[in-house]
Amino acid sequence: MSHIYVTGHKIPDTDSIISAIIFSEYLNQKWIEAKAYRLWELNNETRYILEKVWISEPELLVNIESWSKMALVDHNEKSQTIDNIDELELEYIVDHHKIWNLSTNNPIFIRTEKVCSTNSVLFKMFKESNLVISKQYATLMLSAILSDSLGFRSPTTTPEDKIIVEELNEIAWISDLESFAMDMFKAKSDLWDISIEDLIKIDYKEFEFWSKKIWVWTVETTNPDYSLSRKNEIIEWMKKIKNEFSLDFIMLSIVDIINEKNITIIPGESESIVLNEVFSTKEENNLVDLWSRISRKKQIIPQLTEYFNK
Repeated sequence: MSHIYVTGHKIPDTDSIISAIIFSEYLNQKWIEAKAYRLWELNNETRYILEKVWISEPELLVNIESWSKMALVDHNEKSQTIDNIDELELEYIVDHHKIWNLSTNNPIFIRTEKVCSTNSVLFKMFKESNLVISKQYATLMLSAILSDSLGFRSPTTTPEDKIIVEELNEIAWISDLESFAMDMFKAKSDLWDISIEDLIKIDYKEFEFWSKKIWVWTVETTNPDYSLSRKNEIIEWMKKIKNEFSLDFIMLSIVDIINEKNITIIPGESESIVLNEVFSTKEENNLVDLWSRISRKKQIIPQLTEYFNK
């Protein structure tokens, strides 16, 4: 029997990669053969965390045979997953986002909860099954929760997420979680040697609303000035990508983790019109101040969904 392929979403963030690793471990402890994979290169924060606990990054999943068994973590949106998902046998979804547009031929296991991180859901699954979480994996899991919650700054953070981090830290034994999180964010913000093409591919998600297709990027950083200083380059790439992929809307939010602010870059007037109507804000030189909207999941996508579904 072949193993189950476990993967997070395209352009993976820390929660996505670590969720794949942890859910594979969950299945393996239940005597179900599984292996974690990635669909893209890792960002600097994720690479920093994996190196810190001496875990190799998951193998890049390029080709997969039809009817292979799949598990999706940290996503359930068709446009965000492996391209030939319709040819595969989907067995599991573990997530913390709204249910989008995936359909299956057979009943599957689905677990999704209103928490900040998929790793919060996975922690509960380990606990409910009385499975072992090692010090190494506890460090990974709390890192993912701290990453997705921006060190508990994000409005998606729940009291349950905080309790879970405390319980995980009873295993991980990290003396200063705030300092630990800041080191993660600094690693994420180390973008000096990155090309503009890779910069704007750090964390984007694609959404489809009827006939409309939109891409929403986020760059979370402790040094927003660096990304903003490359605004003109970013705009040119956004125009190119919008045309190449026939997008109806595209935006890139530069999220200042420390000051909890969002300055968004847009390529043109059509995006300006949308953001003005949705958020009652005005564009100036291709920049839009979205104030404290630092959560794409809770403070941006629901509002855009309502607009594009009208």
